[in-house]
Amino acid sequence: MTQLRVDTTSRAALSSLSAIKAAGGGNSRLNGLLTPPDSPLALKAQQQKSKASEIAAVAGEDEHKGGREWIRHPVSWPQFKRYVDAQNLEPLGRSLETHTTYEMVMAARRKEYGSVAKYLTTHVLPDFTASTMEAGFDPHSALGVEDFELLINDFPYYLSDDVEHWVLWCRKRLPPGFAAPAAAVQAIHAKFGAAIEWRYFVNPVAKQSVPQLSHAHVFVKRA
Repeated sequence: MTQLRVDTTSRAALSSLSAIKAAGGGNSRLNGLLTPPDSPLALKAQQQKSKASEIAAVAGEDEHKGGREWIRHPVSWPQFKRYVDAQNLEPLGRSLETHTTYEMVMAARRKEYGSVAKYLTTHVLPDFTASTMEAGFDPHSALGVEDFELLINDFPYYLSDDVEHWVLWCRKRLPPGFAAPAAAVQAIHAKFGAAIEWRYFVNPVAKQSVPQLSHAHVFVKRA
């Protein structure tokens, strides 16, 4: 899945909001000129205002809610390990820009496909999830390495640059928690090597963005 990078769009939209917030009703004043409301320039400004308002609304959310909303500063690897080892996920989250992009993309996928899970099984994991549709498939049977697929997270948590955020998709059900099953450990070691430093957890069901598809979050410390 191609990673989306539109953070610059978010910044531009937020800047546009302050530049055009005085516009509206009757004529708009753009670049010091009085512009008719039905002109192309005024219509474009209104579109920018609407876009910027959406992003500003996200920016106005209370980041203290936790629940993987957004946070102001990146979390270092040592601090991240302390949080996860203490099973405390509340201080973690995406940057404002990544969170804004994430919310907009998820909404677009739900609108077009009906659900994010449908988008993933259609475009990202079609072969991987095909076996789950076969007769007799048991999502609670014993796990094997073949039941896992590691993909980089398109919307990673806000961590220091030496940390990678991956999603470990699983054909079968993974229980919420911090203990990686033996087969998951094997899959991680097969991808990164046994010497790599990493952390794993499965979000509580209420916090899972795609509860229909079982997955864990894997964080890898790169040298």
